[in-house]
Amino acid sequence: MTKLLKRADLLLILTLLCLSFAPLLFLSGRSGAVYADITVDGHLYRRVPLSGRHGREEFTVRTPDGSNTICVEGETIAVTEADCPDEICVETGRASRPGDIIACLPHRLIIEVKGDAGNEEPDLIRMR
Repeated sequence: MTKLLKRADLLLILTLLCLSFAPLLFLSGRSGAVYADITVDGHLYRRVPLSGRHGREEFTVRTPDGSNTICVEGETIAVTEADCPDEICVETGRASRPGDIIACLPHRLIIEVKGDAGNEEPDLIRMR
């Protein structure tokens, strides 16, 4: 009986281990449209598609509080210039994955990368 319990325990552990990796099979094959929503003072200023994008586009967002130059290059978006005192938005770098956010609080500008429902990724801590 002791040997049967050990086999059953081993079988249970292997089954649970295999089941723990099952969600990866469903999450890895998804692909959907990725885009960046640029909001100023809580209002949508512009939606920029990022999926499958090629080339480079640069534009300036002017607010009553100041201006930010935004560069869309390939499938990434970044603030390249800002006239705010701390320029944290410039130092944030490029954003490309759903959940990435670039914020310029003095100008009330937020860039949030989003994806279609089919492209949602699990919350993970990424090291840069």
